[in-house]
Amino acid sequence: MKVKDILQSSNFHLISNQSGLEKDTKGIFSSDLLSHVMGFAGENNILITVLNNINVLGVASLLDFSCVIFPHNVKVNETIINKANELEITLISTHLSTAQAVLNLYELGVED
Repeated sequence: MKVKDILQSSNFHLISNQSGLEKDTKGIFSSDLLSHVMGFAGENNILITVLNNINVLGVASLLDFSCVIFPHNVKVNETIINKANELEITLISTHLSTAQAVLNLYELGVED
């Protein structure tokens, strides 16, 4: 599954530019502790986090995530969106809770 396929669901909304929509996804990792993400997440994972800071992009870039999803209608600031566009990291927002987002992504076909 590609990142663009996630956006077919009305539950997920693109908040960055469209570069990166062709990236493949492989698994979902959800955590709000970046050291935990760095230790256990894998390449092409989808990261789900409520953390709204620039360090999320550093970790996403380092681990080559397919995208970052912000649940609970987290409002991502423009500085982060602009930096994500520069780094070609796709940012997605959802009104769903973290748990609901994970379940919805699996229902859409995201696999490990």
